[in-house]
Amino acid sequence: MENGMRDKARSVLKQILTAAGYDVEDVSDPLDLSAIGDEDVFIVLCSDDPDQIDEFDRTTYNLGVDGENLVCRKLLFTLDGSVRTGNCIRWGADEFAKYAGEAARAHLLGRRLDLDLAEPEPAVPKRAETPKADRDDDTLTGPDLLHLPVQVNEKRAIGIAGVQGTVKCKFIPHWYYRYASTGERAIKDKLVSFDSEGAGIVNAINGLRAEMDMRDAAVSPVPFGSEVLQPRIQKSDAEEQLRREIVENLTQRVRFRQEKGDAIFYEEKILKPDRGSVTVDMELVYIPVWQVRGGSRIVEVNAYSGEILAMPMDEGVELL
Repeated sequence: MENGMRDKARSVLKQILTAAGYDVEDVSDPLDLSAIGDEDVFIVLCSDDPDQIDEFDRTTYNLGVDGENLVCRKLLFTLDGSVRTGNCIRWGADEFAKYAGEAARAHLLGRRLDLDLAEPEPAVPKRAETPKADRDDDTLTGPDLLHLPVQVNEKRAIGIAGVQGTVKCKFIPHWYYRYASTGERAIKDKLVSFDSEGAGIVNAINGLRAEMDMRDAAVSPVPFGSEVLQPRIQKSDAEEQLRREIVENLTQRVRFRQEKGDAIFYEEKILKPDRGSVTVDMELVYIPVWQVRGGSRIVEVNAYSGEILAMPMDEGVELL
């Protein structure tokens, strides 16, 4: 593994372990990282060198924590699929990409990464899959998406809507965002701060913004037969619009007094943050909605919270 690639891998692994609640530090060659968690400690190696990997797999490492000498678990990241190990957790490109994405998502949602660092188990034969024709529809699922769970069932949604008719579950795309602004400007005797942070969602169909707790959002299959709507507003457009609104909201008018001789006058300045000082992270999250059609009436119920939406999907969705 070339040094440049190893440095990048080390940096991403540090982010993954930090997102999972570990206190991570660089260590000297040939190892890369040490990580101290609530219940265990890890030593990490990024390498494709068979000799290094063999030495790492055979060696027992200890780490002193608060006066206690703890045996380290071992995590190996390698792109060489031919190496064999028996005493360490091994990640290849697939695991690396999976956990890097999950770490970024955890950071975006403001929650701790649930990292599976179980020791590898011997492979067991897979059970024969039931032929499709013999499976019940209840066992079928839709695509894996990052979405809020369906907590209101169909029957309950009909009761909330107060309408009898056809019912369909739709998954509506939203851009979930977190932003942070930093910086300040000084003028005369006044100091204007642009420090700010926040989070919210942007409907990817109609652009309406709202606040919603997304901590329950997780990647899982959507219920079979649900309709998954595609975003009409692209991520880049949503980011640009949001950044523009943040700059506008943080812009301040500052009026200050000046004296020249016997004359007193006031001057007004408009101060705004640099666009480069505003960072925006966005990820696509789907919110489940029950659409109940009864005659000419259409009522939509948030399948996560049970709230009735302000307008039907045909005209756009607004979260209450």
